[in-house]
Amino acid sequence: MKVICAGLAKTGTTSLAKALQVLGYNVYDFKEHFTFHRQEWLDSFETDRLPDFKGIYQGVDAITDVPPAFWFEEIAAVFPEAKVIVTVRDSEEVWLKSWKEHLQVGKDRPFLLKVAGWWNNSRHFFNTLHNAIYGSFNPEATALFRKRYRQHNERVQAVIPAERLLVFNVKQGWKPLCEFLGCDIPSTQFPRANVGQADVKKYFAEYATKAKSTIAFIFLFGILLFAAVFMVKFTGS
Repeated sequence: MKVICAGLAKTGTTSLAKALQVLGYNVYDFKEHFTFHRQEWLDSFETDRLPDFKGIYQGVDAITDVPPAFWFEEIAAVFPEAKVIVTVRDSEEVWLKSWKEHLQVGKDRPFLLKVAGWWNNSRHFFNTLHNAIYGSFNPEATALFRKRYRQHNERVQAVIPAERLLVFNVKQGWKPLCEFLGCDIPSTQFPRANVGQADVKKYFAEYATKAKSTIAFIFLFGILLFAAVFMVKFTGS
């Protein structure tokens, strides 16, 4: 482990993940945390068991987003040589606006995705995650969100030694990041990802399309199966 991103969601974590990939790091972003180690993270919020960080991050160079951003202190202790980056927005209000939009997009997700959330237990995961880290899943809990954002960023800067920490706004681009990591500045532009919840909306749309296709296939298969059974019974009689 070389880089621990301790920034909360909607602080440019997706852009940072892509930037670290450009720099050659093997990165675990939220998708990897959710896909590969969902139960371990759920246990971390509901039991006294933390994930085996050395085990789940074997071969991983950098981590971004939550849940690990919430457990940054424990992870930093396991990997004492890793550098820590806390991503921030221009202001508390800018972050809050983006975070509320993120929650609202989640609430307005397609019906089939909501059904899938109940089916695969992801709804429970997200409820637990958001309540533990941000204090609420309600987009209107703005006072609580402001406090959690402020407390988290202050905690990171109080716990991590200054020489090991970079407070970073992705608008600053490559220079401060590469200087902190000791990397050459790439010739490509610094990535800008999930602007205006674009990546989330795209995922929801693609999932809904696939789900409709699957339902149509099941429906057609059911009709054909019913027809086949009917024909067997009819010809047999």
